[in-house]
Amino acid sequence: MLVLIAVRQAGAAEEAPLLPFADAPKARVAVVGGTFLNDALIDSGLLKRSFRVDTATGPSPEIHLGEVDGVAFYYVHMHGSGKFVGTWLALHHLGVREAIGGATAGGVNVAFKTLDFVVPDDVIDFNTDRPKMLPYGSLRDQGLVLARLTPAVDPLLHRILVEETRAVIRPDRQYDAINVHERGVILQAAGGRFESAAEIRHFRSIGGDLVTMSVGTEVSYARQAGINYACLVVISNPAEGLGEWGWDMLPAVYRRLNPVCLEVVKRAVVRAAALPDGERVGDGLRIHPEMSKH
Repeated sequence: MLVLIAVRQAGAAEEAPLLPFADAPKARVAVVGGTFLNDALIDSGLLKRSFRVDTATGPSPEIHLGEVDGVAFYYVHMHGSGKFVGTWLALHHLGVREAIGGATAGGVNVAFKTLDFVVPDDVIDFNTDRPKMLPYGSLRDQGLVLARLTPAVDPLLHRILVEETRAVIRPDRQYDAINVHERGVILQAAGGRFESAAEIRHFRSIGGDLVTMSVGTEVSYARQAGINYACLVVISNPAEGLGEWGWDMLPAVYRRLNPVCLEVVKRAVVRAAALPDGERVGDGLRIHPEMSKH
């Protein structure tokens, strides 16, 4: 399970203006932050302005407009600071097509060592405190949005994150011992506490590779919202019962790998923006056929 360290809240001093969608700046790529970045993107100098929009669940979290190599992108800090539904409704109505997320996680698969990178390709979701579905009628689509998650993430974005992670770390010998795993099953736990060792044994027995608490929701909401999504995860510690670790380990993981994740994300944003704007695998996995005319 990931740990949230104390971070400065983006825009805490003054609330970002609430804009009509028509007046909001445009971007087709979004980055949804988490502990894989912490404040790295906020402090990067890439973000130019911020705003909020109104959604079916109320005002969205603060949305930053950034630019890297001439490519505009949105950034939402720390998974939307609890506004999961509002984040993805806002990105949907802003016209986002590509989204990159991420997290830190506990390694359940013993091959996933602390400091390793994982670009997950599937999910098991045990979270109990967030809606499974975005509110009915809150999306632009006509019909019943009842998403399928096979494949769970977008293959093109997934490949970009794998390639760019390797491109960033492999030339630098200090990262020789760090692996990049291009497959992995996210086990999203209920949240609110760390898991017990018995729960981790169960999660391992059913195929979970890493345990965390936010990106599983993002996988689902992105698909429902018609947004192509993949995520980058850093193993920050062994899952409970699988190795010794302490709180003092985590800041060192963040200091070492948040800057690496930032570099990967910057490169991935540019490539994501260049993807063809045609139909993708997720587009055919959202709308359930009509069941009744009455």
